Amino acid sequence: MGKGQHHMPTKEELVQHYNRVNTVLQCRATQSRFLQSRNLNCVALCEVITSKDLQKHGNIWVCLISDHVCTRFFFVYEDGQVGNANINT
Repeated sequence: MGKGQHHMPTKEELVQHYNRVNTVLQCRATQSRFLQSRNLNCVALCEVITSKDLQKHGNIWVCLISDHVCTRFFFVYEDGQVGNANINT
């Protein structure tokens, strides 16, 4: 660590760097990368432990013990980008 030359920035260089970083962060704060729509569809893909507490009611599975359910993937679609929201999955 003690070998070579080290550049110590001047006060002006530090101010310029801070202003440049602050400007970039402000620009990013106003731009959203995704989920800009008010029409969102969400699907959670979960892993469930098979146990006597797992119940089926028609097409719906119910597990009252939250420790037996683990969300593996959470998909979010906006503006009907995938299929039909009324499909029975």
